[in-house]
Amino acid sequence: MTHPRCLRMSKLTLGLVAALAAAPVFAQSTSAGVAGLVTSSAGQPVPNAEVTITHVESGTVSRATTDASGRYNARGLRVGGPYTITINASGAGNTTREGVYLNLDKVNQVDAALGGDLATLGTVQAIAGNYGSAIFSANKMGTGTNVTREEIESLPSINRNLQDYVRLDPRVAQTDKARNEISIAGQNPRYNAIRVDGISTNDAFGLESNSLPTPRQPFSMDVIDEISVDVANYDVTISGGTGGVINAVTKSGTNEFHGSVYGTYRENDWSGKNQNDIRPQLFDRESTYGLTLGGPIVKDKLFFFANYEKYKGKGVFTGNSGFGPTGSGESNMVGITQA
Repeated sequence: MTHPRCLRMSKLTLGLVAALAAAPVFAQSTSAGVAGLVTSSAGQPVPNAEVTITHVESGTVSRATTDASGRYNARGLRVGGPYTITINASGAGNTTREGVYLNLDKVNQVDAALGGDLATLGTVQAIAGNYGSAIFSANKMGTGTNVTREEIESLPSINRNLQDYVRLDPRVAQTDKARNEISIAGQNPRYNAIRVDGISTNDAFGLESNSLPTPRQPFSMDVIDEISVDVANYDVTISGGTGGVINAVTKSGTNEFHGSVYGTYRENDWSGKNQNDIRPQLFDRESTYGLTLGGPIVKDKLFFFANYEKYKGKGVFTGNSGFGPTGSGESNMVGITQA
């Protein structure tokens, strides 16, 4: 006879095992990585070199050691930067890379050649690593695009949503402007997957055309740190969308307090007319305002980032045309009376 307490413990153990097994996959979709080859001044690989990776703004430190082939690999790092990477090997020398920025869900490659003395290099552009053949490689699972924080902050977004930014990838097309509907690689918009911090934010009921659970994006663009778009990827850790997988991570605080106050206002009369000299009546007027605040809770260890945003709209277009079959002149809704 199975004791109820033993059964509860078995379920708890099974749940913990499942959570631990999923942890690497979750971390991969919300973080960055860095890898590279460390060589001596003679061009030979340097084993057992100590690699120290420091996130400048938060002071967090990660460490790695090169293997027998002189390669190092560090995962689960914070997206963005700047990072300072210091490589030290006894008898081979030292080197420092400053201003390194890491992309979301990518293993960024930073190689180094050691000399006899400490050498410091300026800003380094980390390159997403594709090891192996330039044509055939086990690391090539598909194509994609990364949108960094700098691009998010500098590029305009009328609708203040992810769809405005993922269209930087030429394989993403807007198929319906009013409903924020996008197609990736020619697939139906409902075949896309959208994740924020590794959590699916897709429309589970199929009621919205923007692949989100609400007509408007349920989170502010001011909390997004970086966006990645994977097009028809074969990587088993990037699943849920045969068209494209849109992955976004939110900001975190640093060792200094930072905040912002923002607001937008627009009216439909400010919009231009279409090719038929008609101005579509999408809304009367709308406004958005909010604030952000981030900083340390425990310096170098624990941080916070908070956001509040309020949206107001009058006469907002819901995406429903109000008509039935083309040319019928009939409404989608008919009057129903109770008998």
